[in-house]
Amino acid sequence: MAVNQQAIDRLRLDEAFATKTHKPFDECWTVRMDSELMVIDDDEEKYSHFTDNPDDAQKALLVINENNKQIVLLSIDNKLIKDHEGGIADCALFDNEQFHFVEFKTNAYGNSDEQVRETFDKAISQLRETIRVFKDRLQKVNIQFEDAVALSCYVVVSQRFPKSRAIKQEYQISFADENDNIALFFPEKIYWDNLEK
Repeated sequence: MAVNQQAIDRLRLDEAFATKTHKPFDECWTVRMDSELMVIDDDEEKYSHFTDNPDDAQKALLVINENNKQIVLLSIDNKLIKDHEGGIADCALFDNEQFHFVEFKTNAYGNSDEQVRETFDKAISQLRETIRVFKDRLQKVNIQFEDAVALSCYVVVSQRFPKSRAIKQEYQISFADENDNIALFFPEKIYWDNLEK
């Protein structure tokens, strides 16, 4: 399969992250175009990647890719960027039009609203920092990140994690208000060609 690097090239990501403190950009991304994709943050490998292992389904983000588009997975934490103070998002999924930061909290447990909020606060802090880092890096190569692609963020928790719709909606509203209307989602699966599903 020939890989279309247009999504990477138009954002000049390799140039934006070409420094001694970052891993060479080409070592940090993979592309797939299957109709169903699973993404995990691997505890053993210590970074996010695509997986075909059915045993990973409980902790994976499922991407429904009905039109078999080429989707790039950029492994950020412990791959592109290591040991970022305060933490950074695990990965990003993107194509020519859309760019989605993903933070996995699939090992988080919580039985109380306080524990749920603690998990979400940490994830959102990491997502905000990731947006800041990418905006700064891309601005240095004359790319206005938020104008170049439809940007959104995802927090992925385990299927056993408490499902508090009210708390999630509260976080979604405040995140959009504080981050230039960037949408925040808490999905178990995403539909690449129809993110409203």
